[in-house]
Amino acid sequence: MKYLAFVATQGAQPEDAVEYMHREWPAYQAELDLRGGLRLGRELNHPPAAVTIRVRDGQVLVTDGPFTETKEFVAGFDLFEAADLNDAIKVESRSPVARFCPFEIRPFDGVVLGSEAPAFAKGDDSAGVPYLLTVWVEAAKPTSLKDQAVWEECAAWREELDGRRLFVLGGTLGGVETATTLRFRDGEVRTSDGPFLNTEEFIAGIDVIRAADRQRATQVAATHPLARQHAIEVEQFYVG
Repeated sequence: MKYLAFVATQGAQPEDAVEYMHREWPAYQAELDLRGGLRLGRELNHPPAAVTIRVRDGQVLVTDGPFTETKEFVAGFDLFEAADLNDAIKVESRSPVARFCPFEIRPFDGVVLGSEAPAFAKGDDSAGVPYLLTVWVEAAKPTSLKDQAVWEECAAWREELDGRRLFVLGGTLGGVETATTLRFRDGEVRTSDGPFLNTEEFIAGIDVIRAADRQRATQVAATHPLARQHAIEVEQFYVG
């Protein structure tokens, strides 16, 4: 199965934590290489400079800032394969990053990989800057996530972007009830049911696109079929 693990943070890590992560990462990467299978992920820019897009009655509404104002925020993600949830927890708990940052693990078997996915995995951004489009849904409101027509519209939207070398990956995640949050406490791995953010909204899906700049990424996000009922948060990935 495919899983997505959101990496969360409250801000910049202490110097000793950064040193630990850099020191331990090569061994962890070697362990992942031995496992094989799909694996890709990137960190987002820090500090975050998100914008939130909504389309209502044909009008594009752009708000500076993230969709939710919380202490913890998404700092990046890992997309990988695992036999089951227990295996996924084992993989992510071995990450040096997990010792300092909580991970939210969600099933992502419906992910669509575009032609730009291999380059994104290698950090090759010659075709454009990568941006994360996060679909936020208010749990108390009806959604379009089970509407077959919307599914087909999203598929056509991704296919059109892929033809222009703008689409990296995307899809709808397992529901909020499938989320598992992993944290280290007193040197031990502890898991809890549910997302890492305790809010009335949840992340229902993601798309990764390429664009020349944030303005163009915002324009692409405004064409996302789900922007008409939900909110799309746009944030740039770190580019080395």
